[in-house]
Amino acid sequence: MFDLHRLRLLRELKHRGTLAAVAAALSYSPSSVSQQLSLLETEVGVPLLEPVGRRVRLTEQAEILVAHTEAVLERLEQAESDIATSLTDLTGTLRVAAFQTAPSPWCRPR
Repeated sequence: MFDLHRLRLLRELKHRGTLAAVAAALSYSPSSVSQQLSLLETEVGVPLLEPVGRRVRLTEQAEILVAHTEAVLERLEQAESDIATSLTDLTGTLRVAAFQTAPSPWCRPR
């Protein structure tokens, strides 16, 4: 099972482009982000980043993993939303009873 936090870091790297940008956006040090992504590579068992000059680029396998991460995070957000909605929506059965003589004349069968 892959670590969700590390998957989020990989997704952020895809969207932000650099380790420094990911670190700044999430209030981490660049070395901390790099360390976490190295651990994710170990978990996955394939290289996820390849050096390009002073930057890194996602490998094909990392791109696949990011696509799956997007789907997983979307489902988790939907689950969060469904749970929140279930706490605020009123659901159940409402039964209304009245004496036959109580309703107004326009409600009576003819």
